[in-house]
Amino acid sequence: MEQHQPSAQDAIALTKQLITIPSVSDDEAEILSFVAKWMDQVGFDQVITKERFTAGLIRGKSKASQPASKALLLCGHIDTVPAGDESAWQGSPWQPRTKGDRLYGLGASDMKSGVAIQMITGQSYLTERRDDLDLWCVAVAHEEVDGAGSADFTKYFAQNTSYDQVSCIIAEPTDQRIELGHRGNRFVQLLFEGKSGHASQESAYSISSLPPLITFMNDLIRVRLELHRTYYHPALGEPTFTPTRIEPAGVYSSNKTASASYIAVDIRTTPELDQAFDSWLDQLASKYHFSWRYAADPVPSALCDKKASILRAMQHILPEASTAVSYGATDQAFFQAIGAQTVIYGPGDFDQAHAINESVSLARIKDTYRVYHRLIRQIYTS
Repeated sequence: MEQHQPSAQDAIALTKQLITIPSVSDDEAEILSFVAKWMDQVGFDQVITKERFTAGLIRGKSKASQPASKALLLCGHIDTVPAGDESAWQGSPWQPRTKGDRLYGLGASDMKSGVAIQMITGQSYLTERRDDLDLWCVAVAHEEVDGAGSADFTKYFAQNTSYDQVSCIIAEPTDQRIELGHRGNRFVQLLFEGKSGHASQESAYSISSLPPLITFMNDLIRVRLELHRTYYHPALGEPTFTPTRIEPAGVYSSNKTASASYIAVDIRTTPELDQAFDSWLDQLASKYHFSWRYAADPVPSALCDKKASILRAMQHILPEASTAVSYGATDQAFFQAIGAQTVIYGPGDFDQAHAINESVSLARIKDTYRVYHRLIRQIYTS
């Protein structure tokens, strides 16, 4: 790829290229390969490709004499949720199109525009290297499922680098806010058990799994109030407890009462609840007569230090932007766990994530590219 001075327009063009590559979670090999080839072509100093991430490194000016002591990680996920009903889209989900200020396509907002901005920011750093600052550009897979891409990268990074300071910015859609943390997420299944019976006899209901399940659901308000009161966090707010579906265990039959039934639950956690989670849910299970199991690996809550260089730099660049807690969970916890103070800031709109006819503002892509460009100049300078 011919060298030239990168621009925000390049970030828009690259976003379109990324949209054309289908990359639903568990099918990210093609797009990770594309990112790796692109980084090689523009001249990144090192490109590392693994099953669930591609990472490109641009070393600071001091690379010849002494390794850099500071690093900035630009991270974004390249997987998307499924398109859903493709007939409801105004065009193919993988065929980018523009209308007015909006660029449409699956992943446009969440978060291929953010990844493209980070890649072009990395390209610009090739000709604007700072002393003593290495820049990493990281594209991760499987974020929409369990964060396995970021888990794999952070393990690699911790084992293969030794910086004195590391900061990270994730380009999730943030509605022009600087997000400094998120509640954790724990997806669990609650299993209620009884005995099955022939549904022609009303007495079969009373011995089935349904009465204890209904008792629990009727007490949901009480369960939530106790959860909020006990595990409130001053920065992250209240934990949440949201049942998402109820289903029978095993083979379903309309004329047979369920001997076992599941409630799937989405629980968003604070640090205090993360620490006490298993014992808290065990006590709840004992009270309401259910057993439970994780439906996916849990992701803990995360919070950037208010004095962190990355947060101070972003607040200097965007003094008008509010700081907030992320609406959902992100990969931030994986980076915080290895000592990388992390914030989230990207061009997208949260309400566009996972939406039919997903779109992102072209003007926002340009503005966010300029923010990232300033960030690599500003961070660690004060």
